[in-house]
Amino acid sequence: MAGLLRYGAYLPRPRAPLGEIQSFYGRPGRPRARALATPALDEDALTMGFEAAREALGSERAPRAIVSITQSPPFGLRKVSATLARALELADDTVAYDLGGHSGSLLDGFELAAALAEGDGERPVLVVASDHIVSYEERVCDTLSAGGAAAFLVGPGDGFCRLGALERASQEVYDVWRLGTEPEPRYRLEVLFDAYASTARAALGALAHVTERDVGSYAAVCASQPHPQTLRALARAGATEKQLAETSFVSEIGNLGAASVGVAMALGLDRARRGQRLVAFGYGAGEGIAQELEVVAKPPAIGAAGRIPGDPITIGTYYRWTRGRQQEPH
Repeated sequence: MAGLLRYGAYLPRPRAPLGEIQSFYGRPGRPRARALATPALDEDALTMGFEAAREALGSERAPRAIVSITQSPPFGLRKVSATLARALELADDTVAYDLGGHSGSLLDGFELAAALAEGDGERPVLVVASDHIVSYEERVCDTLSAGGAAAFLVGPGDGFCRLGALERASQEVYDVWRLGTEPEPRYRLEVLFDAYASTARAALGALAHVTERDVGSYAAVCASQPHPQTLRALARAGATEKQLAETSFVSEIGNLGAASVGVAMALGLDRARRGQRLVAFGYGAGEGIAQELEVVAKPPAIGAAGRIPGDPITIGTYYRWTRGRQQEPH
């Protein structure tokens, strides 16, 4: 059995005015987010992951391994996890793993970390998810491009939160993808909405079958949220408005990519009490992953909700910071 020992989260302070961006490009309708959490020029998936990891580690500097998940590494042909390990001054024998894939892969990281921690029997594993998938011009209105990071220290034993059963459902779709020669992702929102909804129902239904607890029985639902409409799909899968109220942020600060489910978990764990159960749902590339989380001790709350507000920036500053970030190191 493995559990969470500590956690951390990082959100950049700048908030880009999505409504102004949408108006500038003549996009009709209401903005899908009030603002976008926008990394500054000196921030990227690596630096944000560092901040979240430092909070999750506390005084621990000898984890068994570090697992990094990102869809937007600031460099290629190198391990983000290894660079993080050096920056965090981890023990020399800490093994570095990079997980590619999609925005639900934090839960893949938990599965790997649990196996490593249980196999070692003593040392924990650090799992870090960070992202800033940049789009610009009118495509920002669809992708809700934002950045953030979350990190979790997974150890043998229960910790304060036991990692419970995990179930998956998948289908072959192209809802969000990027060709190797292209600088930014393509989004087919109608396919994303349908695939998210169907895999959420299937994965959460499979988890309910194993645990004999339906979705509505959990204290909170902590889900990756690429778009506000995907949260409505969770309601059709049995989640209630109350379960999502404290863990939903996409309509406030945008789409955090691989960090999304981790930030939702930080929000949910901050408010959780001993004896409660939460459910995490990660989605990406046609795959939904649902995992039960059992809180067995008081969580070491980090005040994640207080990081949702930020400082407004102008539309000009936003484009100056983001244009070209796909093509050049930053």
